[in-house]
Amino acid sequence: MAKRAERVRSLVQRHGEEVVVNGTRTVRMVVFVATSGLLRTFFTDEDLLNYNRPIWAGVMAAEEALNPGDSITRDGVTHTVRRVAVLKIGSAPAVKVAVWSQ
Repeated sequence: MAKRAERVRSLVQRHGEEVVVNGTRTVRMVVFVATSGLLRTFFTDEDLLNYNRPIWAGVMAAEEALNPGDSITRDGVTHTVRRVAVLKIGSAPAVKVAVWSQ
């Protein structure tokens, strides 16, 4: 893995929190409320009307297995993953970004 991609992955591991995926395993990620720019990248206006607010996003290691339709439980509330994308630095996968809502 490229040096920069490894540094980004290290930051996620150090500063992230654990969430439960599909009720069976935990994934460490940095969680935040999705910004309007991020939402516009992934969804149409019609899509956004169908999702409850807030819509959350998380950044995790690129090798984590997480797919649209999976469930995430955080703070006792279960959400559905809506979109997942892998971000690269150069040609090396650096992190995975997931967006979810209730």
